[in-house]
Amino acid sequence: MPRFLRWILALGLAGGLLVGAVVLLPFADWLPGGTVGDVPAQQVVNGTAFNRLFPAVAPGEELVFSQEKRGFSEARLKRSGEVVALLAVSDTTTAPEAREKFAAAADSLAGWPLVEQGSQASAVLVGGRFQVKVIGQGVGLDVQERHELLESFDLKALASVRPRRIGSSTPAAATVRSLALVR
Repeated sequence: MPRFLRWILALGLAGGLLVGAVVLLPFADWLPGGTVGDVPAQQVVNGTAFNRLFPAVAPGEELVFSQEKRGFSEARLKRSGEVVALLAVSDTTTAPEAREKFAAAADSLAGWPLVEQGSQASAVLVGGRFQVKVIGQGVGLDVQERHELLESFDLKALASVRPRRIGSSTPAAATVRSLALVR
């Protein structure tokens, strides 16, 4: 293809994207989506606050934190070097639709609404705000093992977690940060 045609094609594509963005901008509120960036920082718990609440590991197990961001923390549970489960805590302030599935929960675990999500995942909603989820990997975990893992999170402490105010640095907040770093 001649260079001239490539330039025409590139400019046409760029112009089309620009026009599309300008046309869709007034309808942004109607479009699906939304991100944690849409929620003010002072309303969302940082993922580091969740790390200390994950279960303690048994001999032969390893907990490897794989993702941490505002409103979310995830770890992989390994046994004998093989990943057997993903463990996650999320602040549903950033995703209110995640809370909706618990409205019709018929079961509970440690007093919190419990839902099964397919054959490999179990989740509880703690304090009406925090979703704690265990997802089996590979061969996976049976329902009882997933429930035991969910119960081994510090659910009472999780229920009392609140977002840290921006600009505040209390000794308790420093302790939480240092505990998260140790793990």
